[in-house]
Amino acid sequence: MRSTRLLSLIMDLSRLRTTSVGVLAERHGVSGRTVQRDLAELQAMGVPVWTRTGPAGGVGIVEGWSSPITGMPQQEITALLLGETAARELGLAGEHRAARLRLRGELDPPSADGHVADHIEQRVLVDAAAWFTEAEEPPALAAVSRAVWTGRRLRMLYRRGAAAVSRLIDPLGLVLKTDRWYLVAAHRRALRTYRVSRIAGARVVEAPAWRPAGFSLAQHWAQARTAFERGLDGITVRVAVDRSALPALRHAVPGAGASAALEAAEADAVTDDAVDGVTGAPAARVVVELPMETQAIAVSQLLQVPGVEVLSPTPIRDAVARRARELWEANAPGARSDAVPDALRGEPSTRVPGGGYEGESLG
Repeated sequence: MRSTRLLSLIMDLSRLRTTSVGVLAERHGVSGRTVQRDLAELQAMGVPVWTRTGPAGGVGIVEGWSSPITGMPQQEITALLLGETAARELGLAGEHRAARLRLRGELDPPSADGHVADHIEQRVLVDAAAWFTEAEEPPALAAVSRAVWTGRRLRMLYRRGAAAVSRLIDPLGLVLKTDRWYLVAAHRRALRTYRVSRIAGARVVEAPAWRPAGFSLAQHWAQARTAFERGLDGITVRVAVDRSALPALRHAVPGAGASAALEAAEADAVTDDAVDGVTGAPAARVVVELPMETQAIAVSQLLQVPGVEVLSPTPIRDAVARRARELWEANAPGARSDAVPDALRGEPSTRVPGGGYEGESLG
């Protein structure tokens, strides 16, 4: 979030005193133009940032200026950088509130009557919880967090299906994905990801945790997430839909792979029409090859798309036809409520609710 980056920029400039836009951009993973806009925002807030061009130029803060962050307790700084949701669930809600109050006089712009207003809170609200779900409250989160912060090993009991296994692990970091916590750790020096809500019990072991040299939590998570998402695409389904049904298809089949396939199919459809002499006219019907997880999931997703035609593979085409026929028979005028086919009474899904990682396995 931009508020977190602005806070980090103040801390960087207070510590470095003189640096460059390029260095700041690389540290925060943004463009130089974004850093320049952030610096202008800090200047507007009253932070005495100076910039100079040329060989002796750079970025810095006027000598002698002291920010309110300098004297802020480490716990409050940590809470600010984590954000409200993560800070609350890690037991730092009080520190987060205190830090916001401490900064308010410095960072919040004055209102029209000259008084400091809760400018951000009154205009932007971040709700990190997913729809139609209750927030997880992992009972082991406190112990896991303590092991992560102190660099200690962790003895845990981890649920895998109906069984539970004991693990002695080296915690490396916590990740809050939407509203679910994951623990990245090493088990026998092999990197694993565990869903914290499935940790049935945890105890901090007073022994230093092993940590790989140069380990980056952000980089590891990005790679693990990409590998997990690609691993879900187990089959390719070729379908044809009217162009008007493309929004419904995008909604029914989420994911970067499906989105890329849809964009490519739309582009190909326009090109094919142009070759046939209808210059630039989009095709009324689009054929697309979609990466999907399993047959059961493909059938349930495609049934949400109006007028979808499954071209291949044949088993999925037959399953969609069978389910559509059963739906018609169950909902046709005069159908008996006790005549619902078994296939419509619920079908087990291979997808774990909420997705995510389960330690040694994904799902």
